[in-house]
Amino acid sequence: MLRFKKYIKEAPAWTESLSTMLFDLPRAGLLSVKIPLSPVIFKRIWPESIRSKCFHVTDDIGVRALKKIQGKKKTISAFYNIKPSTIEDGIMTEGGFVVEMMADVLVASPDDIGSQPDKTGRRWLVWETILKEMGGGSKIKKMEKDLEKLLEDIINKNGHIDKGMSTNVIALSWSYLGKEKGGKEKSVIIKDYIDGMEKIMKKYSKPLKSIFIDYTKKRTLDPDAWEEVEHGWDELVVTDVKIERVHVETGDEEGAWDETDFGLPITQWAHSGDLVDYITKEVKKIKL
Repeated sequence: MLRFKKYIKEAPAWTESLSTMLFDLPRAGLLSVKIPLSPVIFKRIWPESIRSKCFHVTDDIGVRALKKIQGKKKTISAFYNIKPSTIEDGIMTEGGFVVEMMADVLVASPDDIGSQPDKTGRRWLVWETILKEMGGGSKIKKMEKDLEKLLEDIINKNGHIDKGMSTNVIALSWSYLGKEKGGKEKSVIIKDYIDGMEKIMKKYSKPLKSIFIDYTKKRTLDPDAWEEVEHGWDELVVTDVKIERVHVETGDEEGAWDETDFGLPITQWAHSGDLVDYITKEVKKIKL
């Protein structure tokens, strides 16, 4: 179970500091470049946000923590579809609770996309996930050259002058740069990286918007696709949440929870399968 403060910062065990995460390019090289899922950046690029009903699975501690970040620019993972076993087992918590809420959707995908929060709460997505798993393909393949040039320019700006570096050398040099620099120098590098990313995302705003939010129009998984969803849920990255109701799977412990526990409307379910049926019906009612 996550402790309260860790949940507030959206900082599970696999979270890294931004100064480490951005420079971590393993064997996949540039495919592992991190793309920011920042509400502030998204608002500048796409002023009209998609606001949708969605759901978030957590535990009782997570419900209280989520209540505290309502209306803030914190990003969390949510879903439209989920398997009963995932509600029972949880994802990053012990599970058993589902929060029904309204939120601004930054990204939506029919499968878990592995969005990773840094220690400040900002989420990041690996370029390979956008390109391959989210159907980017030919739509934004040219964006890869811009990402490569961004890294090369920052590397050259910081003393590694070598124009025309190969892709592999750029990836290695970027990783080394992260190890060599620290303090204010590294802070400037990170700022240049984020600013550069925003410019690139703006350049490809039309195809990126389609990749990021088209799934909000469908919101359902075909039977065959549903069986292939590895982790048992689809994934949304959302911000500015407003809780509408808390659902709890109680099993035989009927009456174990009520509205006084969270100060929120609460519905109890004896079986997680019945809760999933409710979620499915509510998702079908969404009009965007």
